[in-house]
Amino acid sequence: MLLRAASLTVGQIADPIFRGVVIKSVLFTLALFVGLTLLFYWLVPQVTYFESDWLQWANSLLEAGGALVFFAILVLTFSATATLIGGLFLDDIAEAVEKRHYPGDNPGLSADFSKTIGVSIRFIGITLLLNVLAIPFYLIALLFPPLFACIFYGLNGYLLSREYFELVSLRHEDAKAARQLRKANGLKVFMAGVVIAFLITVPIVNLVVPILATAFMLHIFKALQGRQTKDIVS
Repeated sequence: MLLRAASLTVGQIADPIFRGVVIKSVLFTLALFVGLTLLFYWLVPQVTYFESDWLQWANSLLEAGGALVFFAILVLTFSATATLIGGLFLDDIAEAVEKRHYPGDNPGLSADFSKTIGVSIRFIGITLLLNVLAIPFYLIALLFPPLFACIFYGLNGYLLSREYFELVSLRHEDAKAARQLRKANGLKVFMAGVVIAFLITVPIVNLVVPILATAFMLHIFKALQGRQTKDIVS
């Protein structure tokens, strides 16, 4: 399912509608990234934690750890806000995917703008809050990088899976039905979120993550919805 969804998404990148949305989204997110990067360097103080020469290694470790954690938060802030921007073009991407791959299905209803913005803002708040609370765990995990990756991708994969699944499913179902479908296929949706979380850490690719994630998660939703329909009929 994940491979098929990824293949269909990549295969539609050349779609004129995708190209137009990508250009607009990249311009917005590039301006955002520059602003966040400048803010990051302005806010991070130059502090010496230990004066003793033999503890300079501790200073270096703390500086590296702090930079890594702040960079993770910067990436998440960038991605979350880019998702908010991408939400402005959600219908364009979803409609292009549905027309090309699911012409026989009932077309999705245009997402209510206020509801889309509300979902995105709530997602940004929850994402930042949980990642700030996870900072102690990130710092501890610096001693074992694979653990850091597990925490980062696990936490944000879960958050991103909920965000994008809810955004695309609201075009076809009410919030309650969408939530039930997501919970019934929790592992599959979570793994799709981990894929998205990985993409936000890939330079250049992260500029178009909202577009790719919307198309990718729509394919996941359609596959799960189809299986649910078959189970009900049988």
